[in-house]
Amino acid sequence: MSSYLTTADGVRLRYRDVGTGPSPVLLVHGWKGSHRLWDKTVLSLRARGRRVVAYDLRGMGESDKPGSGYDFERMASDVGTVIDQLELEDVTLVGWSMGCTVALSYLHGGGAKVGRLVLLNGPLRLTQAPDFPHAMPAAQFDGYIADLVARWPASEEEFQRATLLEESQPLVDLLYGIALQTPLDVAVAIVRAQALLDLRGVVETLRVPVLAAYSDHDPYYPTSLADWIAEHAPDGQRAELHASAHATPLEEPEALADAIERFAASRPGRGASATTGGASAAGPAGDAS
Repeated sequence: MSSYLTTADGVRLRYRDVGTGPSPVLLVHGWKGSHRLWDKTVLSLRARGRRVVAYDLRGMGESDKPGSGYDFERMASDVGTVIDQLELEDVTLVGWSMGCTVALSYLHGGGAKVGRLVLLNGPLRLTQAPDFPHAMPAAQFDGYIADLVARWPASEEEFQRATLLEESQPLVDLLYGIALQTPLDVAVAIVRAQALLDLRGVVETLRVPVLAAYSDHDPYYPTSLADWIAEHAPDGQRAELHASAHATPLEEPEALADAIERFAASRPGRGASATTGGASAAGPAGDAS
């Protein structure tokens, strides 16, 4: 079923809710994406007997696009709205790319009703720190945003093409068409807000099992980041994917669904709160150690 739900501040979020059963999977897409990019993964997980929910982040896809309000505290609150209004319990929360930032921001706020976390091809912080090389240099990030704006929309098509391991014009067209649903000013506002966050400390305080699933062909986030997460999360493990670049849900949906299903089936959730109290890692970049 596809429909809309409405947040406390009046923003309509497009969502899809399919399948039945306990311990549902909630899928959170990345920057300039939508729930449609999960279609193959939804199909695979539903075939494995899972209830699956995917939604469009505010400002993206078919969700409303207000003129302001694109901070991650608010987007984390939207995760809670989806969970509460759809009455989800013991959730396996899956964040892909920027969806990792949204998911970790939700867990930083308590993470009610989340039993497990999967981080797929996404950052803990967008730029490097002296003790954290698993990201891009700050100058490279600034240059990328400047180029995106200066050459848009051609730059958008190039970006989406680079997310794929194998050349596929139909997939490029799908990614590009969905990306253009996000207004350029919204896209820039969101990624600028994301660049202020350092979520390493959140990982270190998680009280739920976490799976770091990263592709060894991803041009943006190295598998060394999966190693860092598995080593620093209190209950962490890693999985490596080999037949996709950044767009794993499109290129490698069966392997991804298998990894999510094995993890969800074997790792029972722990407790009602997803993080220990007082974590300060969701502040400006560089605040966490």
